[in-house]
Amino acid sequence: MHSIVVTNEGDDPGSARRRLTSRRQRLVAIVGGLTVCAATAVWWFSRAADSTSSGASAQVDADPLGQEIVNPGYLGPEACAECHAERVAAMRGSRHFRTCRLPEVEAMPSAFSEGNAVFAARDPQLRFEMTRDGDGFFQTAIEQTPAGERRTKSRIDMVLGAGSADDVYLTWHDDNRLRELPIAWMYASHQWGASPIVPHSGGDFSREMTARCMECHNTWFAYMPGSVNQYRPDSFVRGVTCEKCHGPGRDHVAYHRDHPDARSGQAIVHPGQLPRERHIEVCTQCHSNAVKERGPFSRYRPGEPLESYYRTHVTTYNEDDHVANQIQYLRESKCFQHNETLTCTTCHDPHRPRQAQGSGSLHDACLKCHQPANCPDQPRIPVAVRDNCVGCHMPQYVKINVIFQTQDDNFVPPLTRSQHRIAVYPAARQEVLLDWHRTQPGGESRDQVERLRASLAQHWLDEAEGYRRQHRFLASVAALREALRFDSGPAVRDRLRETVAIQEQIDADWFEALHQIDEQRFADAIAMLRNVLKAKPDLARAHGKLGTAYAVTGQRELAALHLRKVIECDPFDGYGEAMLGWLAYLDGRAEEALEHYHRAREIEPYDAQIQFRMGLVLERLGRLPEAVEHYRLSLEIEPRRADACASLVQALRRQGRAEEAVGFARRSARLSEDRDIDALMTLAETCSEAGLVREAVGAAERALGLALKSEPPRAPDIRRRLKAFQAAASKSAK
Repeated sequence: MHSIVVTNEGDDPGSARRRLTSRRQRLVAIVGGLTVCAATAVWWFSRAADSTSSGASAQVDADPLGQEIVNPGYLGPEACAECHAERVAAMRGSRHFRTCRLPEVEAMPSAFSEGNAVFAARDPQLRFEMTRDGDGFFQTAIEQTPAGERRTKSRIDMVLGAGSADDVYLTWHDDNRLRELPIAWMYASHQWGASPIVPHSGGDFSREMTARCMECHNTWFAYMPGSVNQYRPDSFVRGVTCEKCHGPGRDHVAYHRDHPDARSGQAIVHPGQLPRERHIEVCTQCHSNAVKERGPFSRYRPGEPLESYYRTHVTTYNEDDHVANQIQYLRESKCFQHNETLTCTTCHDPHRPRQAQGSGSLHDACLKCHQPANCPDQPRIPVAVRDNCVGCHMPQYVKINVIFQTQDDNFVPPLTRSQHRIAVYPAARQEVLLDWHRTQPGGESRDQVERLRASLAQHWLDEAEGYRRQHRFLASVAALREALRFDSGPAVRDRLRETVAIQEQIDADWFEALHQIDEQRFADAIAMLRNVLKAKPDLARAHGKLGTAYAVTGQRELAALHLRKVIECDPFDGYGEAMLGWLAYLDGRAEEALEHYHRAREIEPYDAQIQFRMGLVLERLGRLPEAVEHYRLSLEIEPRRADACASLVQALRRQGRAEEAVGFARRSARLSEDRDIDALMTLAETCSEAGLVREAVGAAERALGLALKSEPPRAPDIRRRLKAFQAAASKSAK
């Protein structure tokens, strides 16, 4: 039972309890709608927008309670150079160091200064210009609209990429929000390429640069919890530097400054001395599919179990991998399974640029465990290629995870990657032989070239056809690009264009469906999503959106069918389970809803929406203490989440914990910038219950002022409550 501090004539505890219940019902109506149309349409669609768009204007280094984001001890490579100058100098030449950097004149592509730095999008009404002005670099979106030409010019503030494969350009928007501009530079083909350009997005056509992406490209930075892409610009320790692998250096540097004669490193992690799995995870914090946080941002430290901090997405097909997922395939190798000392650093020296390691470094790594005579193919291959272990057993292949649209093509990868599943690849062996025969004179080698070229082209054409039958169109595109290396004739090019067109149509229909959903044209979206699934029946996200659209239009059975398909198609996509949980909650099946949410939480361990909805379900089941903890966790993940904050206040009040609820009631009012009548009246009543009657009066006065301007019918009730608070304040003053 919760206590009621203020009572007067006609204002008994029962009526106060009814007010709490009524306001609670309004709250649930706002955040959930208690109808399918109001609830499901908002549940996941709103996740595409920044969850911090509540109107709060907190600084990027503080949450609404004024808690500063504290640097846990990252100093930057300059501090390391005091004692390790040679190591740091070498590291500065590495790709890791350059993976996030400021745009410097000497390191930017010369194309910015050329007169033809223009990219024409597939939409004939849209093009982009890349320009340089002194030391500044810019990307301008030029869109033809009914009102005339619209130009949106964006400064390039940061560059992602090592300066060898591709450069992706970032720009700061208002409120310190970092966004990725759509046009990138592709070094291998010396041309501009576009990341997927989202139709109808307008402006500079940029997209949010998420914290997990930035985390892998940088050592540390201050990130606003709960935002999608809000950071403190001056906080960045850019690039992957010493502390990314050795941990924050503050205590280490302080100790050795105080003890200059110390011979062993203190307060720092030496990855080479870690157990094998912990050693590997120093690399796989980025070079894996560990993409879903289990807790607050940037808490992992080298030497700790990575899985305690991230949930790893296990993919069935490599085209669904994260950008750089080498470890999954290395673990599948017999070399890895039979040698407990093999790690990433067996082949890669993290302290030296690859070019400084020499062309024979990978071959030398193989010789640590294998001798040339161990290879049964040795007697049957030319002497000149017998040492090419990597060419046969870790071949280069088209990695289709990072792709761009060019002026005349689409789904173009900027580079190839080494296959990290060390194994026997007959096609790779053939390619090694083909490359050798191409260097040899004589008719016999020419015949071998033609035979091997035809065999390899057919191999990749067969692979492409198999992928296409599985609706794996990106994988088919990759295989066809491999085939083109051996047969560039019109037949192969036509097959590539046809497959590219299928994937383009899938993407176009997908984006159009999202636009229709945004405009609440659910019948049109349903038709469009059915087209998507006709082409690619196993696309989990399309099943999820289609299920939600069916739910919004009252077609519950079809909704449930497609939502269940989500996890069938992708066991690591929690959307379907969470939506099934929400539908069960709306139907009053709270126990079933809780089961769905438990499964969704296993997939999405640190998702504020799921935690909040679990709180609602638990509260309906009468499990208030558990509900409170889920509301708290939702607020930990997204400190400016107004619905979780308001629900936590009400749940604490229901438990008679008004004193504890006051702080969250204040936060709720602050999140609305004192513009929400319900938040202000909740603050007033919570303060009243906690004995803070003067504050209750102030909050009610502000609520009355708002009601008189915007909701006059509510003013009499608020005025009556204000008089009660004023009477209590007068009484306490005596």
